[in-house]
Amino acid sequence: MDVIDLVKKDHDRVEELFLRFRGGGGLTGLVRRATGSVPPRQRRSALAGVCRELEVHARVEEEILYPAIRETGDAELGRMLQDAYREHARVKEQLASLRERAEGEDLDARVGALEECVQHHVGEEENDMLPRVAELIDEAKRADLGRRMQAQKRALAGRAGRRTTRPVAARKRGSAARGRRPRTAAGRRKVHRKSRRTG
Repeated sequence: MDVIDLVKKDHDRVEELFLRFRGGGGLTGLVRRATGSVPPRQRRSALAGVCRELEVHARVEEEILYPAIRETGDAELGRMLQDAYREHARVKEQLASLRERAEGEDLDARVGALEECVQHHVGEEENDMLPRVAELIDEAKRADLGRRMQAQKRALAGRAGRRTTRPVAARKRGSAARGRRPRTAAGRRKVHRKSRRTG
């Protein structure tokens, strides 16, 4: 996939998640927003998705796309990159704040501020930076950058998927406490010994 298309696809995904946080699209979303009845679970899930998508997106842009843009030596793109790095830094600060405290009466305002910042950044990238990139970086190079960014995104998603978000106490209880058979032989022996002692 052309790196330009990939970046735009990421932008669309984040926009969908912001919309989901506010209740979703269509008539149902409109009613939920008007009545303030967006399910808390949907809001939490959407916000977690926004944070994850933005963190990964910013990282792969900074590691792969932005260095390639800098290599063009174009002064105009150089100025745009400086702005883009500043905007990424601002978004990262807002994400850290939301990760630290993803609740409270001011949550809607803080998510709104993040969304506004992201929209500004997206507008500048899609209207100014990416068209210039299309002029100065050939199609083959853009496709290579797209492949590299996709691979890096998959690697980062895999690492995030391996991390658990359950509380430590829940992790310590293990499979047996949740009524499931332990996966390892050692775990099954431990449960068997316990049941013999208590039974």
